[in-house]
Amino acid sequence: MNSGSDDAFARLAEAQAAVDHVADVHGGQPWTPSLVIYLATSILLVIALALVLGTFLMWKKSTNGQDVLRLYGVVIIVGLSALLLVVGFSNDQLTPIVGLFGAIAGYLLGKESPKEGNEKEK
Repeated sequence: MNSGSDDAFARLAEAQAAVDHVADVHGGQPWTPSLVIYLATSILLVIALALVLGTFLMWKKSTNGQDVLRLYGVVIIVGLSALLLVVGFSNDQLTPIVGLFGAIAGYLLGKESPKEGNEKEK
């Protein structure tokens, strides 16, 4: 049983060394620059598609401004958070940004429109 765990630890060390080597070659990030560009472009396209689809659906429904703000705010916050994660900022840089995005999303989702407040009282 001891030799099996030693073998597993040896394979784990080899895998970690391979990841560290790739990270050193690409400037601290294990992804290639072309992959990062592809993922960032894909995320931006998905954000744009979600905003266009959301705009179309809200236009058909004739919603109020608060609902439009919620839709746009949440889609943009989630999309930009994903984009920041992909382009490779460090944890020290991402923590306050994601915290701010979380606070804004909480405000947008927690704030009730006057229409919703009146329905709950009835």
